[in-house]
Amino acid sequence: MKLFNLGILLMIVAVIALPIVAIINPENRDFVLYSFYFCGLLELIGLIFVLVHIIKLKKNSP
Repeated sequence: MKLFNLGILLMIVAVIALPIVAIINPENRDFVLYSFYFCGLLELIGLIFVLVHIIKLKKNSP
């Protein structure tokens, strides 16, 4: 369950962080672009954690 919670938390942080970063520094286009990459990476890592959790549940259930 820890992997699932961590994955969901990473996805939520990515969704919340992106608009905040875009509002804080909109004139620096490179900064906003890299924040998109970073938030996408957080989403991907969160998704991997959730999928690993689901696979572990499938293996443990009869």
